[in-house]
Amino acid sequence: MLGIIIGGLFTFAFGGLVLILVLGARRIEDELEERARKAREIRVDAPRVPHFLVVSQPTGSRVGRVDEALLWRVQQYLEAEQMRVDEFVLQPSIESLYRESGRSLRGH
Repeated sequence: MLGIIIGGLFTFAFGGLVLILVLGARRIEDELEERARKAREIRVDAPRVPHFLVVSQPTGSRVGRVDEALLWRVQQYLEAEQMRVDEFVLQPSIESLYRESGRSLRGH
């Protein structure tokens, strides 16, 4: 009789351990799934990052003489800065905040 009770207790304890392992594994899987869902949301929201350096209104009809090389350098600079802004908005960090874009608007 005592053997049956001890055997039942061991079976109950083993079943409890298996249940703890299964529920723990399920919780870990749920956390991984939640992280993957958040990563997908970030990728979906990436194109919606506000581009504050982009001009949304058309330019005026009267444009004087334009230096194409200067315009090209300004455009390259703004694109590099916008990439830095997008990176910082999606994954903010001190390094991405203070890192230079590698472009400058200095003259010759």
